[in-house]
Amino acid sequence: MKGAVSLAGRLPAYQEFPEPQAAAGQIVVEVKAAALTRLDMAIAEGRHYIKPPVEQFIVGREGVGRLPDGQRIYFNVNAPAAPFGSMAQRALVDAALTFPVPDDIDDARAAALGNAGLAAWLPLSWRARMRPGETVLVLGATGISGLLAVASARLLGAGRLIAAGRDPQALERARRLGADAVVALDQGVDLPAAFRQAAQGDVDIVLDYLCGAPAEAALQVLGHGGRLVHIGTTVGPTITFAGAAARKACFDIQGFAYYHAPIAEQAQAFAELCRHTAAGRMEIDIEPVPLADIGRVWMAQAKGARQRFVLIP
Repeated sequence: MKGAVSLAGRLPAYQEFPEPQAAAGQIVVEVKAAALTRLDMAIAEGRHYIKPPVEQFIVGREGVGRLPDGQRIYFNVNAPAAPFGSMAQRALVDAALTFPVPDDIDDARAAALGNAGLAAWLPLSWRARMRPGETVLVLGATGISGLLAVASARLLGAGRLIAAGRDPQALERARRLGADAVVALDQGVDLPAAFRQAAQGDVDIVLDYLCGAPAEAALQVLGHGGRLVHIGTTVGPTITFAGAAARKACFDIQGFAYYHAPIAEQAQAFAELCRHTAAGRMEIDIEPVPLADIGRVWMAQAKGARQRFVLIP
């Protein structure tokens, strides 16, 4: 079969690779679409705590495929069995780490909603246990997951919703998706004051795709019992805070990665993401490309492409 093959973090190449053979508990999936994410790249290049195989391997950790009986499934980041990944004509996956794809969404969009969408919906519904009426601040709201998080928070019943990011056009898009206020993360801005003004008071939940200074500022506006859900480190690798502030607000800092959620929670969230996207209540920009173009799109993603590339075998 053909696949995107890498060795020790080298740029993947489209070439022949041995066919997978299923063992107990595993299934061979005919891959229909696999979205290229930063997580895929970090794992393949050895920069993530999920490590790649040391020999040649197929890159990609999640995707949409079809079973021999015709059923469409999504398989998550922990599902592929090494050295097989998602970016090939067929993948070998753990059957227990899959769930159905709803009928009303196409393969490419469903694949794109995996990592990006689950990292938007589950921080609210599962990790923060969001309650209707709570005030939510999304740090990094102009990224792919950030914009999905804005829509998710509105659909889950946020009382007041603030989007913070750097891209002015994407911030306006966040308004259209349901943000009540936006904060531009420009240098020199008093972020705690800007966040508090936009929130019209304290914040209950912060979704942190950035880390670093924006997250430190957001901690200062968390109300009593507030939760900061840490998801990404695109601004900085660490967060510091005053112990007195933590004691005063009794806030929580919660680490998050979607694949730690129970599979039933993932399946439910994925179904909701697909349903709302099919109905036009959520948006994700995608560019379907042939799997043979893996080298080109890998480099484009490394340079910070804004759309989600979806590889089609």
